[in-house]
Amino acid sequence: MITKTKKIAISMLMFTLLFSGLHLANVKAAPVERVPNAGVAINGTMVNGINPIRIDGVYFLPFVDIANILGYKHIQFESATKTYQTTDGSTTVRITMGGTRARRGDEFLNIPAPRWINETAYVSLDAASAIFNANITFRAENGSIQVRKPASHYKVQPGDSLWFIAQAHHTTVAALREANNLTTDIIRPGQLLVLPGRAQTREEEPVRDRNPVPNPPATPRAQLQTNIINEAQKYIGAGYKFGATLAEAPRLFDCSSYTQFVFAQHGITIPRNSRQQASIGIPVTNLEAGDLLFFTDSELYSDGRIGHVGIYMGNGNMIHASSSRGVHIVTNVMQNRYWSRNYVFAKRVIN
Repeated sequence: MITKTKKIAISMLMFTLLFSGLHLANVKAAPVERVPNAGVAINGTMVNGINPIRIDGVYFLPFVDIANILGYKHIQFESATKTYQTTDGSTTVRITMGGTRARRGDEFLNIPAPRWINETAYVSLDAASAIFNANITFRAENGSIQVRKPASHYKVQPGDSLWFIAQAHHTTVAALREANNLTTDIIRPGQLLVLPGRAQTREEEPVRDRNPVPNPPATPRAQLQTNIINEAQKYIGAGYKFGATLAEAPRLFDCSSYTQFVFAQHGITIPRNSRQQASIGIPVTNLEAGDLLFFTDSELYSDGRIGHVGIYMGNGNMIHASSSRGVHIVTNVMQNRYWSRNYVFAKRVIN
């Protein structure tokens, strides 16, 4: 039996809900302010221009444009869910319009929701910073977008915890606390955290994966190793293009499109980007010809993630597609100061 008091309470609740609904229905979306074309500078060098917008004082960048400028040129769009996926050849990122969680490689990130305006995807400067492992800001004095890569700090987002941030940046809670002189694990949205130094960030997750790759059934292993190395050498001198597509092979490669292309010529299918390639095969320390060598790239990533891949040739040498020289051979790779410092692990895909 409903008492008079309960009836009054229910009526008041219904009125409140109705009033709230009417109020929300009449709230207008924040107006979009057009902003003059802005130059984009990466680490102090002007590289391109972009057309930002501003909503409630927050700057947003067209997602496809900023992705292309930063080398994420292979872009896929799922119209049903308004989801974008793009890669720079090393790391794949994925965002959905209106969603507050993005994916970078195998990790998840909390981000301000991307906007869908006039059939165009926009991301805030904070979202773009998190997605592309950079610090992206607007410089009012000259109206430019400033990009610092790799990121040196991270802005805390709603839903973040030190553990969540540590996972996304391949470090530990202890390292984050030490880098920021934190005495507790309490953090707040908008807080700027210094990311730990190189020695405290390193990606080891894919080395644990043991996923043998199917090889052509009729080819002896030693012959297949020889075939792969001979194939790889056919393209010495080919040019490098960050985020190159397979359609541009064999004229242009990035590091992982090169390895994918070479192995495909002999019936071995491996994934597109270097981090995905790092998750297949069998971890090895005793190197043989045809093994994949994985490296981090401190100029692109602050978190020690896989950023480069090459093919071990035997006798201490590696063949790969590098940004500075295209496809070429590095002799005594493990004695090379740069490559030995950035080496992470190796995987065997010829079995």
